[in-house]
Amino acid sequence: MLAQPPARALSGRAAGRGSGRANGPGQRMRRRGIRSPDPGYCETVTTPPTPPLRVWLPADTALWTTCHIVADTVAGRIPEHRLETLFPLLADEVAVAAGDLVADSFHAAGDGSYQRSTSFAFGTGLFGLALAAGTLAASASGNAARRNQAPADAQPAWRPDFAGTIFVTTHGFVVQTMQGLHRWDWASIDLMQVIGFNRAMLQGRSEHGPVTWRLSSEWTELVFALWALHRHPSHPQLLDGSWLPANWLPWATAQGYRPHLDRPELAG
Repeated sequence: MLAQPPARALSGRAAGRGSGRANGPGQRMRRRGIRSPDPGYCETVTTPPTPPLRVWLPADTALWTTCHIVADTVAGRIPEHRLETLFPLLADEVAVAAGDLVADSFHAAGDGSYQRSTSFAFGTGLFGLALAAGTLAASASGNAARRNQAPADAQPAWRPDFAGTIFVTTHGFVVQTMQGLHRWDWASIDLMQVIGFNRAMLQGRSEHGPVTWRLSSEWTELVFALWALHRHPSHPQLLDGSWLPANWLPWATAQGYRPHLDRPELAG
């Protein structure tokens, strides 16, 4: 026999009608000496409206613009979205986006050793003795902290490297910091992977040698997509669409902002 769906819940009056057993709420309440409510009384319960899961953010505007630029690039058009820069570009280069950038690098902060402090303050009298004791205690405490920190510093980990402004162009990107401009073309980047919303891992060849960076920016997905289209069209994330947040395209459309991409999968 097929399982039947659960019966629809009945009101107290309907449940007691036509039944020889006193199972209605009112009858149970009378047995317990509790006065049943007025049969004509009906309490209205107002359910508060369900708030939206999240609101449209500036990062969503960046993703919407990213889809527009990527769609133009896939179609072989010069991106319609452009901006002016305070630094010169190459003859056929177009800047398409700019925003904040934070970069972490994967490296060890030390080699496991630490600098031992031997500072000592000498004095005479009670005050001098107290000063000397305090100096020794502070020095010992500092040495212990540095000794405990040294092994952790010797382990490679993501550590803050620099922050600035990233300018994404049709040829690569330019990072502006207080130390100057740093240009990266697509050919200098050997590997990229989107690892989260507005976050990607990059490995490339800088003027000072190989680097491994973790980039955080509203334009991270754009950098990845343009790099992959130029350098690695068969990148798995480009083919399966995981370079964009899952279900972001239909969500953006539901908000009234239909992206220029119909799907995130870009064939190689």
